[in-house]
Amino acid sequence: MISPIRRLIKRLGRPRGPRRTAVPGLLFGLLFALQGLLLLPYPGLQTDEALFGSVIYEPRNLELSVQVFRHKIPLMLISYLGCLKAAVYAVLFRFWPPSLYSVRVPVILAGAVTVWLFYRLLRETLGRGAAWIGALLLATDATFLLTTTFDWGPVALQHLLLMGGLCLLLRSYRTGESASLAAGFFLFGLGLWDKAIFVWMLSGLSLGALAVLRRELTRLLSLRRAAIALAALLVGASPLVLYNLRSGGATFRGARYTAADVPGKASLLVSSLAGSSLFGYLTREEEGPARSEPPGRFERLSPAVSEAAGRPRRNLLVPALALSLALWPLYRRTPAGRAVLLALVAGGAAWAQMAFNQDTGGSTHHTVLLWPLPHLVVAAALVEVSQRLGRAGRALRAAAALAVAASGLLVSNEHLAQWIRHGPGPVWTEAVQELAVRLEGTPARKVVVADWGIVDSLRLLARGRLPLYQAIDLASQDWLTPDQQRMLGWLLEPEDAVFVGHSPDQEVVPGSSARLEAHAARAGWSKQILYVVRDRHRRAVFEVYRFQPTSAPGPPRSR
Repeated sequence: MISPIRRLIKRLGRPRGPRRTAVPGLLFGLLFALQGLLLLPYPGLQTDEALFGSVIYEPRNLELSVQVFRHKIPLMLISYLGCLKAAVYAVLFRFWPPSLYSVRVPVILAGAVTVWLFYRLLRETLGRGAAWIGALLLATDATFLLTTTFDWGPVALQHLLLMGGLCLLLRSYRTGESASLAAGFFLFGLGLWDKAIFVWMLSGLSLGALAVLRRELTRLLSLRRAAIALAALLVGASPLVLYNLRSGGATFRGARYTAADVPGKASLLVSSLAGSSLFGYLTREEEGPARSEPPGRFERLSPAVSEAAGRPRRNLLVPALALSLALWPLYRRTPAGRAVLLALVAGGAAWAQMAFNQDTGGSTHHTVLLWPLPHLVVAAALVEVSQRLGRAGRALRAAAALAVAASGLLVSNEHLAQWIRHGPGPVWTEAVQELAVRLEGTPARKVVVADWGIVDSLRLLARGRLPLYQAIDLASQDWLTPDQQRMLGWLLEPEDAVFVGHSPDQEVVPGSSARLEAHAARAGWSKQILYVVRDRHRRAVFEVYRFQPTSAPGPPRSR
């Protein structure tokens, strides 16, 4: 009897018509891209989304760079985040200046290509039915859509490099090409450079492959192929390797692990699968003032759909995944069953690293790195189980896949409806675009930022033309050391220095403006509001002000 693995290998070796098989994947990628473009204009540029701009524009922030022929080449932005994304955008911005569209369209395209690659991977391993279902579910997944379109994680390159590397390894497996093997591991290396937590999925998939495909890997492995793979991986990750050699392993130093956060992170995983974890963060929950301009015809459609559907906040992926796992004993001896087992081992190992890591792994942009493993599980199970039901099975699996996909689209629409009704969350405010424009027209030798979540967005939107400084450390403390008092005095001079903060009810660090004003008053300066920047719903979001000298300064307040 031919084993399930041998049947899978025979399927991998069958020739396919590349043009014919590529079209559905491209259509699913297009579906994803259209959704992203629809959502793109509503939130403003968030600080972590714009963080890569600190490599390109002043004031620059770098952890590691190298000098090559008088040119400074950035390598690491912070200890675990490389400059790969910044390198891509540094080229792009020469032709397309920074804006919401030039920042977000490329990552939307990266997400669309990821969907297409996922389709190709499933098509070549589990067949056409699983590929259609898996790609459809991924393309309509609200969490994948939002975390990719507004790439604050960042995660878009993580998904793209992982899927690209897996497709190249599959090609190498089928053809024996060393070039595809090297290219695949080079992409994995780039993933590690892009963000070191790429190791979660890379190690998880490695464990999954060892658990499920041990014999096949043993036949494939040789000293030569292992050397090629390792060399390609190290070349791709060389900036990260160089940084850790110079810093004594700073990327991994001080990592702490605890089980205390596991229940909360498990709850986050479930809500991320359901598409509900970003309500209240990307969107506002509360009713606000009326919009400064009435919604157009299209903008009236989204809330209407939301109301008709009952304002849904959860999709059907969680029950579909639970059912797929409950039925696993029925198909565990099939290629689909092996694929599900591999996904479970890989996803479990990757999530465990998030769950027990005390300092990271507790946000949606971490859990989404497990994608598209859940969609693979549902697609494989749905196709395999439906085949046992005869003719009715095909209709049943189509109805089930469309129901899960429709529920995902409705959750994405609910985010859009929330933006139309209430606007984006405070750190995603669209008012930051107007703030950047007005500050560029405000004469000042210093623009001092007094709250978190503003500097990186201003740097990128103004293309480094603003003389930005930070006073967040000063504004977050009730008293100042003598050194901090001297720093405050330097920031207050000259008198045309402009200060920027959130309005009191929008502050990320509560009370920051009041504390900075108190520090300045004790130094003999009084606050003068220049103007307030409002969002579409007429909320006062940002305050722009100066400090004017008063009479004698008050007594210093220090440690």
